[in-house]
Amino acid sequence: MNLHLLVIAPVLTAVAILFFSQLKHIRLIALCGAVIQFTLSILLLNAFCAERSLGNNASMVFYSSVEWFTPLGIAFTTGVDGISVSMILLSAFVVLAGVLVSWKMEKMSREFFFLLILLSAGAYGFFISLDLFTLFFFLEVAVIPKFLLIGIWGSGKKEYSAMKLALMLMAGSAFVFLGLLGLYFSTNIGNGQHTFDFIAISRTSVPLNT
Repeated sequence: MNLHLLVIAPVLTAVAILFFSQLKHIRLIALCGAVIQFTLSILLLNAFCAERSLGNNASMVFYSSVEWFTPLGIAFTTGVDGISVSMILLSAFVVLAGVLVSWKMEKMSREFFFLLILLSAGAYGFFISLDLFTLFFFLEVAVIPKFLLIGIWGSGKKEYSAMKLALMLMAGSAFVFLGLLGLYFSTNIGNGQHTFDFIAISRTSVPLNT
């Protein structure tokens, strides 16, 4: 199964929403996109179970890699295991439920559904990424719509909550990024080359100073 569809489908849905202004059309597109996402997650689950039943015991199934920036070894490397399949299925269910629960949302409805679907793209990209840089990229993609959804459509002290979330995530992301860089420069896959691919990283010896 092509895991890239899990990212392409919500991105296309989010872009399509921007071309419509009537609420009924926006709702319909968002719902169709959410149903497609949920269908893809079910197909992924079935395909994953089929692979395991056929004796495919690889740590990651449906592995693929597309180079993004070769000099730094950054690639869109994807694959799934049982945990990531479960999280993708859960995310697809939550997105579909979110669209249905927000069906009567009339305040900036186009922006709301656009951000909700875009958030799902970041979540799927995170769960299928086997490249640490790409994983970090999708993590940050999900932060922006999350901040706006809470700040604009949240309840209670929504501005305070959104700002607090943003500050915490920014601080956490800074430490995560430093950790990724440290791990990247500590790896050596041959000829002095480094990598963000954590499958390759798991097979190398990372020196630890004591």
